[in-house]
Amino acid sequence: MKLFQLSLGLFCVSAFCAWAQNADKAAPEADKIIPSYTLEFGKPQKTALGGPGTVMSALHACSADGTAFVEVRDSQSDGMGLMALHSLDREGQSIRFSPSHLPGYMNEMPIRFFAGESRVVALVYATPLKENLSGPMPDDVKLALIYDRKGTFQKAVRLPEDGLEVSAVGLYESGNLLAIGADNRDHSARLLVIDEDGETIREIRLFDEDYNRGRNATEDQLLSGVLQNRSGALGMMRIIPHGKNLLLLPTFTRQPIIEVNEYGIVRAYPLRIPDGFFLGEPLSISMQGWIFETLGSGLKEPKESELKGRVSTLASGPVLVFDPSDGSVLRKIDKPADASGAMLICEHDGEYTALTTDIPDGNLEILKTSVPR
Repeated sequence: MKLFQLSLGLFCVSAFCAWAQNADKAAPEADKIIPSYTLEFGKPQKTALGGPGTVMSALHACSADGTAFVEVRDSQSDGMGLMALHSLDREGQSIRFSPSHLPGYMNEMPIRFFAGESRVVALVYATPLKENLSGPMPDDVKLALIYDRKGTFQKAVRLPEDGLEVSAVGLYESGNLLAIGADNRDHSARLLVIDEDGETIREIRLFDEDYNRGRNATEDQLLSGVLQNRSGALGMMRIIPHGKNLLLLPTFTRQPIIEVNEYGIVRAYPLRIPDGFFLGEPLSISMQGWIFETLGSGLKEPKESELKGRVSTLASGPVLVFDPSDGSVLRKIDKPADASGAMLICEHDGEYTALTTDIPDGNLEILKTSVPR
């Protein structure tokens, strides 16, 4: 049974053309026709993931083999109702990444995660166990919990705390970690390369590429006027693997993607994001293009027909495929208007995967389709 239909159109609107006219070398692109595709969802396929009351986080990742990573709160979540990280392969089989017991700590609360080709890292808050029962409760610390791709917990690495608010972590092929966060003094970006014992090997500075210290930093950050967040762009930073290096993805901003190795900046990728839109979650990083969701600058109000208790959310934009060599938009992809509840999570070899929740039983369901590359 064909699960999707695909409609093809051509896309060239003033927002894109105005952006092109203002970009370097972009005058000829003002009239460029950008291919536009619309996905039409068909019958979903149920997974074993989820149940009554299941809630998905907006954070997700897609590895090079097409495995998706999502955060879910379900019947297996602890009494605090926290999200748990799961992988979901292309056949719908899931693996849960959660230690049954973390020696020396309690009350782990997830913050971000990193999905590598061989290992997965979860950044969490945790409370150290008290050494003296009559003493005060210790302050929370941040840990990098390292797993293999089968969900086996390997170790916990305590991250540096002195003058730094770590907001994202990545893992190099060497086994060293990259921790990024805002300096508590001037909110500039600090990148620490850390070994698996938690010792800092070196610090990397972004200098002119610093996300929070640039001339237009506030204007280029979607949440700058909404959240009183000293971390700025670093508060929503994502890190994903890119060969032996790592990519820094400043989601919720219009700022460049930066590639770093263990010694410093490799290069910056300024994407030509159309006016009125901001970088959203990544769906794929491949030779055929870098695929991202986008966000609008306004709020989307829930419809009267939607479930009670729904709140306003950030307006979503189209999915855009970028050419990283010059940042230009290669194509635009839309979800159908009647599939607002489906969340795109992955693209692999032209196949797009979305997740939605079955209303009666809460199980997550997979939607798939293919788009010409």
